[in-house]
Amino acid sequence: MSEIALVAVHVGSAYSADILYSYKIPEKIACKIGCRVHVPFGKANRNVIGFVMAIEPESEQNQDLKLKTILSVLDDMPVLNQEQMQLVYWLRENTFCSYYDAITAILPSAVIKKLSHVRKKSKSVKAIQIQEDLPRLILSDEQQKAYNKISPYLETSKPACFLLKGVTGSGKTSVFEALAEKTLALGKSVLLLLPEISLTPQTVQRFQKRFGNRVALMHSRLSDSERRLSYERAKTGEADFIIGTRSAVFAPLQNIGLIIMDEEGERSYKSESAPRYDTIEVAKQRCRYHGAVLLPSSATPTIESYYNAEKNIYQLVELKQRYGNMPLPEVETIDMKLERDAGNFSVFSRRLFEAIQENLKNKEQSILLLNRRGYHTIISCCICNKPVYCENCLIPMTWHKPDNLLHCHYCGYSKPVPENCPSCNGKKLRRMGFGTQRLEDELLSRLPEARILRMDADTTSKKNAYEKNFEAFRNGEYDIMLGTQMIGKGLDFPNVTLVGVVSVDKALFSGDFRSYERTFSLVTQVVGRSGRSEKSGRAILQTFLPEHYVLRFSAEQNYEAFVKEELALRKTLLFPPYCDICVVNFTSEKEDVIAIGAQKFSECMQEVLASYSEKIPLRILPPMPCMYEKIKGKYRWRMILKCKNTQVFRQFIRNTLEKSSKIKEIAKIHVYVDMNGSIGI
Repeated sequence: MSEIALVAVHVGSAYSADILYSYKIPEKIACKIGCRVHVPFGKANRNVIGFVMAIEPESEQNQDLKLKTILSVLDDMPVLNQEQMQLVYWLRENTFCSYYDAITAILPSAVIKKLSHVRKKSKSVKAIQIQEDLPRLILSDEQQKAYNKISPYLETSKPACFLLKGVTGSGKTSVFEALAEKTLALGKSVLLLLPEISLTPQTVQRFQKRFGNRVALMHSRLSDSERRLSYERAKTGEADFIIGTRSAVFAPLQNIGLIIMDEEGERSYKSESAPRYDTIEVAKQRCRYHGAVLLPSSATPTIESYYNAEKNIYQLVELKQRYGNMPLPEVETIDMKLERDAGNFSVFSRRLFEAIQENLKNKEQSILLLNRRGYHTIISCCICNKPVYCENCLIPMTWHKPDNLLHCHYCGYSKPVPENCPSCNGKKLRRMGFGTQRLEDELLSRLPEARILRMDADTTSKKNAYEKNFEAFRNGEYDIMLGTQMIGKGLDFPNVTLVGVVSVDKALFSGDFRSYERTFSLVTQVVGRSGRSEKSGRAILQTFLPEHYVLRFSAEQNYEAFVKEELALRKTLLFPPYCDICVVNFTSEKEDVIAIGAQKFSECMQEVLASYSEKIPLRILPPMPCMYEKIKGKYRWRMILKCKNTQVFRQFIRNTLEKSSKIKEIAKIHVYVDMNGSIGI
């Protein structure tokens, strides 16, 4: 009997078209589930690549349909294994993406192009063992207790989740190292996830020193050939320890025993493009499949993770002391209103500038955090007070001194500073606000002898920029490192004894319910970069809101007090962890079209909801323009649904998406769904 292949192909953004298409398998072609095939698609019978997701016997019904036939099979062996196939279905079910979006997340394009050239496992690799002078790992009492609590679960092959909460400088990485050593000794593989590419150099260097070429790296800054090599080494078993950023969660490791998520609270772990997955949820799926231990870790865990630990969904493991019993940095808060009243309109408070001078004199290093790049952050009119907006985005542009141009930090558009106001033709424009470039300029003018390293998106675009710059700073080639949030977490520089938080007030009001949490985390973490070796550390926090509980608790390094306040607020306003947030997003190049389409979608959703006999716990907020209504030439609206992420709810969303795609006003706009995504800008 003939067989039928159910094939996933790329169908664009049409949700209703994302189905598995049936094709006859020619008798002379050997076709397996998980292989790539060439198939004719659409009315024009375009030759496209698809993935075989299932094979079933041909039925009489299929014979009547006059199905098209597979043209050729591209692979002798499946390129998607059983676990990867399950992940495709899970991603489509939970993130409302297409089959093809899910597949290309699991198999990056750089890998798909060369899948037929996967190398065989080298015989010499089997003999690779953990590096024998290296010194034996010496754990503190706290670290040893953490290790003792987690390590027995590595032997059980049953999924388990621990939350490792440790103050900055407590030596969480040493616990990772000890657990990884045991996991590899058991013949299992390890996956270590990091939130930022900037953190990968020091981490890879540390673990390669102990585990040699068993360690491979995966992140987006690698070249196509480097990415393919890491993927193939993981798939063949040559590398059984993968370190990488978010997408490395899909690394094709076999027999996973341990997945570590360092700095698990970082927003970069949530994908903002299809498939819009949360890395920790994918990691949970992989741990269930392999019977592995999941270890999210941070000095400032997400509210949701800490809540899960309180409810015994996760097992909480704590490191409350810095390694070697070093004290946490002393934190001093400076009220910048008082500085202005005293006639100081500088970027720096008098106290922070004095502390920087003291560090220079003592030949100790300083870190300065300012989470805004550029020079002046707003150029506005003195008559109408309107800023100069990006032509593609309804967002003020930032002036960059090196090229004397205005830049949009959202779409990349740049242009010269206009002579007159684009809104009212006024002839006088004022320059306001400050970013990292202005911070650097002021330091150079007041401290010409200082050696300054600026780290932001403008200075780290070249390959290996992170490695070179951080290594130079660690070697003492610079006195001061200033930068954006990329310098705020996970970095370890022994000679840093001063951290200055220049300004974070704006981050509190980003419009997202997580803005308080993210600000607390950033301040707490960057303060923790100070005093991590023999020398004690200090930190100075500049703010116009010294009494705000987020800044007050972060200055005190009091995570528990912050969580108590935040949980009470979220319970009152009904935000996670007390519910899930489903964000329905709408985009269009036309302002009137998106307003009509969003409203029609809302009406369609209410109709679908009314058809359900069972009650779905749901609170629907009406569609509204986003805080930044236009980005990259497209207008943006959204609906926020407070819900419970159950199978019934997801089916309700799918039914709404399918029905709405057939309504002409909605078909003119792009609609996508993001579970527990951002509701800010």
